Amino acid sequence: MKKATSRRETSTISFQRLAHFLICLSIVLYALYSGRAFFIPITYGIFFALMLQPVCRRFDDLFSSRILSVLLTLFTASAIVIGVIFFFFNQVQAILTEADDIYAGLQETLYEWAEYGGDRFGLTGEEVETYIDQAITSVSSEPLGIVSTGLSTSGVLLANFSLVMIYTFFFLLYRTAVKNFVLGQLSDDDQTEGLQTLNEVQQVAKSYLGGMGLVMLILGILNSLGLFAIGLDYYLVWGFLAAVLGIIPYIGTVIGGMLPFLFAVATTESLWQPILVIVLYVTVQFIEGNLITPKVLGGSVKINALAAIISVIIGSFFWGIAGIILAIPLLAMIRIILTHIEPLRPVALLMSDDLYEQSEQFVTTFNQSKYRISNIFSGRSSLALTPRKRLAGKVKQQVGDTDTEVIADSKPN
Repeated sequence: MKKATSRRETSTISFQRLAHFLICLSIVLYALYSGRAFFIPITYGIFFALMLQPVCRRFDDLFSSRILSVLLTLFTASAIVIGVIFFFFNQVQAILTEADDIYAGLQETLYEWAEYGGDRFGLTGEEVETYIDQAITSVSSEPLGIVSTGLSTSGVLLANFSLVMIYTFFFLLYRTAVKNFVLGQLSDDDQTEGLQTLNEVQQVAKSYLGGMGLVMLILGILNSLGLFAIGLDYYLVWGFLAAVLGIIPYIGTVIGGMLPFLFAVATTESLWQPILVIVLYVTVQFIEGNLITPKVLGGSVKINALAAIISVIIGSFFWGIAGIILAIPLLAMIRIILTHIEPLRPVALLMSDDLYEQSEQFVTTFNQSKYRISNIFSGRSSLALTPRKRLAGKVKQQVGDTDTEVIADSKPN
């Protein structure tokens, strides 16, 4: 009788824990969706601060003032971004001066192609022209529509760029205090593991920034060389525009290839150049997906394709293009955190890029009670970090350092 009562009590506790978890999760998701005007800039601020922290450390070694170091870091990053924007602005402005001629050329070429095909299907010239006018409007507006929609959904980020910079400034300035606050919420046994987790999360952000920059540079060079060989005008802007848009998973590559294809259709009289543009971008995309990105980013992100696609869809639902851009690096950081929480390690493996090779671990290594998620809701396990040794005195001292002491310390923080 006592055992039955105990089981009922355990079941009640489990149900209550699960209900509380679902309620809290619903509140968090609703807050992220309805409060995206607040969360998008602050998330980008955190992400930029993590990425720029190594640069800020370099300036910390040169100057005794952290404020000066942070300002120089933001100035350096802003100069690079403004330089890229200035380059594209000048090139796009030159293309827009020919917009009427480009549109007329696109319309004329498509008329010729459609009339040739229309004769085969018994369509009149008037029907073909009507269809082409509708097709041009749809095809030419689709990539621009996607871009404009993305800019509007992530308009909080773009319109409040100064707010993002302010967040980044203060996160860099108070990074020691924030780190100490996070570690202070953990027990002494968990603080070493917590410090390691924070370092790994920052490493992911830094590697993603450098990796994406290198990937975009390689793609821009490959695209530009290919378009130059094809004989397309403005090959630099088309090549590097596609590389920059590649930061938007899946969608960016399609847009980046569609724009130079339409430009080739509008400005060239031969059919082989537009076809070669398609062949070029498909080839470069294949090389990027199978060689460049796995080699450059594979070691830092370590997210399998299924998890990446799901995260991109969820990110687009909550935050639009801003969420799509952040989805993969944020998921990589979440995976790092989950690997340091014992009951959730199987979930981290479920996101990992070596899921296929390590699938047996679910019935071997993780086939234990402590790794079952249900234990979290039954009260048999906690979300404490994997037990490690207590913090050594030197690390404890580092945790308690003030900003001034950290700047004077030669060790990174």
